[in-house]
Amino acid sequence: MDTSSSSRRASAKRGHDHADHDSHEGHEDGRSDRWLISYADVVTTMMVLFLALYVLQLAKNKALEIKVFDAHVAGQRTAGAQPASSPAPALVQRDRARRELMASLAPLRETSEISVEPVAQGVEIAINAKVLFDSGDAHLRPASFDELSKVALALTRHSTRNILVEGHSDNVPIANAKYESNWELSSARAGAVVRFLVERGVEPHRLAAVGRADNVPLVIGDDAAARAANRRVTILVQD
Repeated sequence: MDTSSSSRRASAKRGHDHADHDSHEGHEDGRSDRWLISYADVVTTMMVLFLALYVLQLAKNKALEIKVFDAHVAGQRTAGAQPASSPAPALVQRDRARRELMASLAPLRETSEISVEPVAQGVEIAINAKVLFDSGDAHLRPASFDELSKVALALTRHSTRNILVEGHSDNVPIANAKYESNWELSSARAGAVVRFLVERGVEPHRLAAVGRADNVPLVIGDDAAARAANRRVTILVQD
C-alpha cells in the first residue's frame, strides 16, 4: 500500500513538471512570434516609404520634362514668327566701304594690266610692273602717274583703312649694279609706290611697304608670260 502511494505521488510530480515545461516553452514561443511580427512591420513600412518617394521623384521628373518640352516648342514658334536676323552693323559697314572703294577704282579696270578684286583681307589692286617701272629699275615711270593718282584719290576719299604695298618679281636672278637681288628690287619698288601715295595725300601711318621677290607668284611657270605676270605691285586695302 505504501508502495502504491509512492508511485502515485511520483507520477503526479512528473505530470506537474511536464506541465511546467510546456508552459515555459509556450511562453518563449509567444515572445519570439511577437518579435518577428514587429520586425516585419518595420520592413514593410520602410518599403512603402521608399516606394512612395520613388513614385514622387518620377512625377517630378515627368513634370520637368513636360516643362522643358513646352519651352522648346514655344521657342521654336517664336523663332519662326520672327524675321531672319539682319547682318551685324560692322559687316554691313565693311561691305558698303568695299563697294564704294571698288566703284571709285572702276576706271582702272579698263586696262588689262590693272586688276581690282575683293579678297579675304579687303580689296586688292594689282598693277603690272611694266606699267610702273622700266626693266630692272625702281623709279616710277611718268606714264604711271595718272593711274597711281586715281588710286591715291580713291584711298583718300573712300577708305580710312591700313594699306599694304607689296613688290613682286619673277624668278630670274637680277644682274644689276644697283640691286643685288630681287629682294632689294621688289622692296625698292614697293617703297617708290608708297612715297608716291604719300605725296598725293594718303596718310603715312596707314601705309606699309614690303618686298616679296618671287615668293608669291601669281602664275606658276618659267615661260615669258608667267614671268611677266609675276612682276607686279599689289596694293591691299585692308578691311
